[in-house]
Amino acid sequence: MPFVTVEYSERLAATFDRRAFAREVHEVAPAPINASTEAFKTRFRRIEESYFGADEDDLDAVFIQVAILSGRTPEAVEKLAGTVLEIARKHVSGVEGRRLHIMVEAREMERDFYRAHKE
Repeated sequence: MPFVTVEYSERLAATFDRRAFAREVHEVAPAPINASTEAFKTRFRRIEESYFGADEDDLDAVFIQVAILSGRTPEAVEKLAGTVLEIARKHVSGVEGRRLHIMVEAREMERDFYRAHKE
């Protein structure tokens, strides 16, 4: 915990340095929310098919969701989202002739209802 889930358009597979993105998120993003680097877990999902707006066939997207346990200030959550967006912008570039949208949602998970098992 925190969980970072990244969904990205299939066309971005060659232009998105996912390992560098995750490494930097794990190093930099903990600070705004007072978390540890070891706590961050990131997973990626390639979007094979998607539709945006009305006939927007020239658009590729990266959707990033960062789920953290509740109890942070709104300012800390906002800072986290901004930090992750900046990192993503450094590690993904658009495909020539196509538009790129990168979106980040930082959200809290209710601490009382979160459970985990570690071995």
